[in-house]
Amino acid sequence: MSTSRPRIAVALGASFMGYATHAGFLARLQALGVRPVAVSGSSAGAITAGLFAAGLEQEAIRQAVLSPRLYLSFASRTQWIWHQLINSFFHRHPGFFDPRGAVPHFESLVGSRTIESLSNPQLLIALSDLSNHETLFVRKGPLATAMAASACVPMMFTPLEFEGRKCTDGGVAHESPVDPWFTDDSIDHIIIHRIVQPQGKPPLMPLSRLMATVAATHASLNRQILLDRIELARLHGKKLTIVTTDHSRPSPLFPGKLKELYAMGETTAQKFFESEHLAGQV
Repeated sequence: MSTSRPRIAVALGASFMGYATHAGFLARLQALGVRPVAVSGSSAGAITAGLFAAGLEQEAIRQAVLSPRLYLSFASRTQWIWHQLINSFFHRHPGFFDPRGAVPHFESLVGSRTIESLSNPQLLIALSDLSNHETLFVRKGPLATAMAASACVPMMFTPLEFEGRKCTDGGVAHESPVDPWFTDDSIDHIIIHRIVQPQGKPPLMPLSRLMATVAATHASLNRQILLDRIELARLHGKKLTIVTTDHSRPSPLFPGKLKELYAMGETTAQKFFESEHLAGQV
C-alpha cells in the first residue's frame, strides 16, 4: 500500500433518483481537492459516475442531474398501453416503461465515448445480465448505454441491450460496485457513498408500490452484501469508508426537490472530508 498520498476510489450506490445527491457529493469532494483515480456506480450512481468520469464540468453535471429531462428520457419512447400489453404477453422480462430514449439523452451529454477511453478517473459500472444470470462489472463498451442500462429498475423498465446482453439494474446484486478494486494495486482507499431513503408512508399508486417492493428487496440483499464487502476489504488490506446521506425518496412530480438533494450531497462530502482529516492527504 502506498505510504504517500492515498489513491482514492469512490463508489456511488444505487438509489431511486439519487443521482443529484451523488453529484453534489462528488462536486464538493472535487472542490476540496479530492481527485479519485477511479469511480464506479450502480443505477443512479452509474449515471453520476458516468458524467463525472466523462470529464464534464461540475456546472454541466449539476444542470444535467437537476433537469427533469434526465428522468423523463427513461419514458420518452414509451408507447402507452400498447407497450404495456406487448411487453406483458410477448417479452421474457417485461417492464412498464421503454427506456431506450435515455440512451440518446446521455449521448447528448457525454457523446459517443466508450468506458475504456476514460482514464482520469477510470470508470466501473455494474449491470445485471438477465440472459446469462450474471453480474457484470463493465469497464468497456458504450458509456451512454451502460449508464442507462444500469438504471433500468426491474419491472419498471424493459431491459436494454448492452454488448449483446439483455441488461438491467446494476444495483440488483451490487448496490455499490467495488469488487474489482480489492485486488487493484493502484487503489488504497475505497469510499462508498450510499443514499438511504426511509420508507415513510406506503405509496398510493400501484406502480409506486411495486417500486417500493423492489427497493425493499434490494435493501435486504445489499445490506448483507455490504457486510461481505467490508470483510473482503479488510482481507485485501484496503481501507474502506462508508459515507451515508439520508433523505426522503425523490418524486418525479417535484423536480425542484433535486436542488435540495444536491446540496445535501455537498454537505455530506464536507462533513466526511473534515472528519477523515483528508486535507493533509490531497
